[in-house]
Parts: sequence; structure tokens; C-alpha cells
Amino acid sequence: MSEQLLELEVLPLYAQVGVQDADTTDLPDWQTGNERAVATTHAILVATRPDTEGKVVIRVIPGSADAGTIVFDGALDVTSGLIEVGNAIAGTVERVVLRNPGVHRVQIAVDAIEAPAVITVAIEGA
Repeated sequence: MSEQLLELEVLPLYAQVGVQDADTTDLPDWQTGNERAVATTHAILVATRPDTEGKVVIRVIPGSADAGTIVFDGALDVTSGLIEVGNAIAGTVERVVLRNPGVHRVQIAVDAIEAPAVITVAIEGA
């Protein structure tokens, strides 16, 4: 298991959690509701289990995802140098400071394809 930068328990209101540049307002939209993740240049939303089933755990690690099924593997532009993770609607968001602002490869892995309870966010260059 990789060194953790953050571990956060969050109530996933609307069955989703977010990973985004702290300064962005550019949030993605769900197209069908069946996606595992959706993204813009500055933000990623990940589908989770319903909030009625309890909290989910978000792990943020440097490098590549070390467990689970990859549901996102792409670039995230973090111009502020700060990544926010959590569920803003639930009021549970934490920040991770990156060594360098800019574009980072991000992999997001989940413990289960249907209704995941553990989400791992791996950030290259973190």
C-alpha cells in the first residue's frame, strides 16, 4: 500500500464524491447516470454507493492506484496547487497540497464497480 496523503470518511449525498482543483467552478455533468465517473479539465465526480447505505472512504495517495478497479485514468489541471476531495453538499471537503501546480495524471480506483464504498485517488507528482 502506498503512503497516504489523506483518508476521509464522507456521506456521499447524491451517491457521488468529487476530486477537483480548489479554485474551479467547472464541474462535470452526469450524462446518463450510469457512468462510473465524469470529468472536466479541472474536476472529477465519482459514483458511489447511495448515502442511505452510509459513509464512503476516500484515500488520496501519490503515484498510481494500488488496489481496486480503475474508473478514471486521465489528466486533472490543478492550477491552484490544491486538490479538494469529498462531498461539498454534505459539507465534508478536505484539501491536499500538491508539490507543483499544473496538470497531473490522476487514477481513481474503487473497491466495487456497483455501489463502491472505498475510493482511491492516485495523483502522479503529488
